[in-house]
Amino acid sequence: MLTGPDLLVEGKRPVGWPMDRDPFYLESSLPGVFVAGDVRAQSVKRVASAVGEGCDAMAVTLVHQYLVDGR
Repeated sequence: MLTGPDLLVEGKRPVGWPMDRDPFYLESSLPGVFVAGDVRAQSVKRVASAVGEGCDAMAVTLVHQYLVDGR
């Protein structure tokens, strides 16, 4: 899955993106849906190593940011 900046094409947000902001780093093309680990495009990490490297903590932080002021 493409997420965050990888969703931008020539600096433009994806077609149909309803937000007044660019997608957050781990955010999918569906606002508020975040992904981590192997499901991300070009990820070579396994889920367990992604957890160990803090991807889960980053996702939780981004979800919190989305809930507070990202809508």
